Amino acid sequence: MSAIEQNYPFNCWYVAAASEQIGRSLLARRVLDRAIVLFRRVDGVAVALDDRCAHRAAPLSRGTLSDDTVVCPYHGFCYDSSGACVSVPSQAHVPYGAKVASHPLLEVAGLVWVWLGDPSRRRGVEPPDAPALREPGWTVQGGVGEVAANYLLLHDNALDRTHFPFVHPHRIHRGYVEGPPPLKIELTETTVAYGRTFAPAPLTDWQVEATGLPADGKYVQRERGTFVSPALHIDEMDIIGPDGALFRSQFIRAFTPIDPSHTAIVWRAARNYALDDDAVTARLREVHEGTMLEDQPLLEAIQAAPGGAGRDVNAAADAATVRAYQIVDAMLADERPRTSRGRRRR
Repeated sequence: MSAIEQNYPFNCWYVAAASEQIGRSLLARRVLDRAIVLFRRVDGVAVALDDRCAHRAAPLSRGTLSDDTVVCPYHGFCYDSSGACVSVPSQAHVPYGAKVASHPLLEVAGLVWVWLGDPSRRRGVEPPDAPALREPGWTVQGGVGEVAANYLLLHDNALDRTHFPFVHPHRIHRGYVEGPPPLKIELTETTVAYGRTFAPAPLTDWQVEATGLPADGKYVQRERGTFVSPALHIDEMDIIGPDGALFRSQFIRAFTPIDPSHTAIVWRAARNYALDDDAVTARLREVHEGTMLEDQPLLEAIQAAPGGAGRDVNAAADAATVRAYQIVDAMLADERPRTSRGRRRR
């Protein structure tokens, strides 16, 4: 994959921002190499418009928000939340056709999803679900970030468990290096998941601190990771405690292509134990943020390598990643004009 290749499908929901990032000010974002501006109307509903005035292409995000009207910083053209130009200070009438594109948004469980693809393909398609973010019985924390690498490199990294002993050796339990069980791959037409169950083994230090389980015990652990869509990956880890008590955690990452070589991340970590323990929340934040920071320089180095990132050779453990690439390739093929898929022009 070259550093400039566009390899993301447009007919897909992507996370434009976390809910807490959007308020009563103009927020500039770049999604799928398209500049958009986000804000909330007075009634709290989030809005996404093209970040480009119809008059002289000034970024609207540099302007101001007056009630539900965006005022261009250059000549004062005013746009309502649908993108229609409603007034021009220098003349009485609005020029014919003066408007900017408005993009569908859906806000679900603290994530604001945007659709930049074919509007007719959106009907009946909902953003991927992450039940732990909306159901009771979970404590959720999160953050945002950006990596100078293509979004598929992040999916590749998320689906790959074999790098953990080399990149994150101080974060893994003994089962990763002492006879790890093979991954079981589950496929659907649009998703791929891996899963495995480890033999009873001691927990690593951070797991002991988070769960409060005795450090001298041995516990069965299960892990599962799912490529939910090009926009979302979910990791799940279970620790089976005494009497079958289930300590479950999920690491949810929304990968949004900024352009072919940069990706925005909105992440959430959910757990069903120690729900009100701030010390556990802080410890797990360090684990999740630390893990991503350890991966980042490698991913960025791969992206910047001569010739760009590649996948010339695959190992047996790459089965889930290979299937995820195939899913994306099928989505891209479906978006190409029919003439480029072998149909003759009429």
